[in-house]
Amino acid sequence: MAEDNKKPHWLDEARHIDWLYYALIGLCLALFAADFITHRHAHYSVEGLYGFYALFGFIAYALIVGAGWLWRRIVLRKEDYYDG
Repeated sequence: MAEDNKKPHWLDEARHIDWLYYALIGLCLALFAADFITHRHAHYSVEGLYGFYALFGFIAYALIVGAGWLWRRIVLRKEDYYDG
């Protein structure tokens, strides 16, 4: 029987996961702050609001997740669907 001498992956340590989490939050905050210092040529007036794209993206993502949850309820089959 072969020994399992695998090195642990760098994502196996909790401190690396925390670092990635804080890096993602920092990136999101930096992009949101950049929204205040850039000049945008908005086609619609609502696009000119600060943080519009962040809010729009969050709402769109939440709707996609909700639709997936609903779709799973519709197409889910019982565990023994193909038996007998």
